[in-house]
Amino acid sequence: MILFTGLFLHSCTDKHDPIPIDKNYQYFVSSELKSLISAQDIKVKLMMAQSAFPEVSPFIDLINNNIDVQKITYNTSFQNKNIEASGLVYLPKVAGNYPVLCFQNGTNTQHSMAPSEDLDSDNLFMLETVASMGFIVIIPDYIGFGVSSNLPHPYLHAQSTTQCILDMLRAMNEFTSEDSIVAKPTKDLFLFGYSQGGWATLLLQKEIETKYSSEFNLKASSCAAGPYSLKAMNQYITSKTDYPQPYFLAYLLNSYTSMGLITNPLTDFIQAPYAAVIPGLFDGNQSEGAINAALTTNMSELLTSEYHSQEAANPKFTALDSVLVANSVVPWKISTPTRLYHGLEDDIIPVSMSQNILLDLKAAGTLDSTIQLILISNVGHSDGKIPVGILTILWFLQLKK
Repeated sequence: MILFTGLFLHSCTDKHDPIPIDKNYQYFVSSELKSLISAQDIKVKLMMAQSAFPEVSPFIDLINNNIDVQKITYNTSFQNKNIEASGLVYLPKVAGNYPVLCFQNGTNTQHSMAPSEDLDSDNLFMLETVASMGFIVIIPDYIGFGVSSNLPHPYLHAQSTTQCILDMLRAMNEFTSEDSIVAKPTKDLFLFGYSQGGWATLLLQKEIETKYSSEFNLKASSCAAGPYSLKAMNQYITSKTDYPQPYFLAYLLNSYTSMGLITNPLTDFIQAPYAAVIPGLFDGNQSEGAINAALTTNMSELLTSEYHSQEAANPKFTALDSVLVANSVVPWKISTPTRLYHGLEDDIIPVSMSQNILLDLKAAGTLDSTIQLILISNVGHSDGKIPVGILTILWFLQLKK
């Protein structure tokens, strides 16, 4: 794992000022070339990675394209206001028509770690590889990051999450219509996300299948380790004696209170002295580790006794329960080939999240042939990203043929 992560370095970065476009596009605003990456460099990294991850060996002979990495700015909306957001687009340099892979990243608290700001992350190396094998890859920053970093991130808020991703897909279509872009997207769309991104991917999949199937041709969806039921996730965390990542719950409560989705003060949920410091911890400058260090993993010390026990329905938390349900994945009859991935040792987002949503989706009419749950042994939450990424890419390549 250390070897593979150490390889996620970019050999050629060439930043330019954003280039505005004169055409009157509805979504696309401007682009900025962030990096130029050669196919040969990607091959070298993959060959070095084989010793740690032999599963990547089939990728090497499929690496054909040099790629441009573009940051695009686009129009979207948030809380009934028009805003600009951003994300990355990976474009093969060989002329042709390419399917699109849309990747939703996991939880992030730092502006400097947004996809368009942190091109050296491990996730992005895998996505560079996918682009070089013949995909256009897009990665939204999410609202609150990139060019919208002046706004709070609406963490685990379903409507704004799906809206900003859909609008980036539309902006990418407008951007690639430019004569200077030789890689043109087909309508074929692959979705992939991990953790928060797994939740976002399944929500996005439902939105496209039920409302925008004529606009996008969904080919496959890979959803990994997502908190699909936020109410169940809340119950899981609050019932624990110790929870190793307390920033997750603090992030969610701070997001919902700052957005006005719940009117409870943080002190209804979080004890002193932690409640007072939480808003300042989510200013975009603090790492997950720093936020955890400012809190405590002991739930009886972090949470109020009422919130920690929740032995019976408490009217004080009715509004929170409603918001959690409203921002969870509501099961439906899936029509797109879908895989759920989860590490069996995950103590951050438990495997029951994927097991239960699988049962619920099947109860809603999803066929066994359409959806599959793949459990990965000896893998937890953080170290599940790379194995899931490799399995997802191998599956997408099979379907792309």
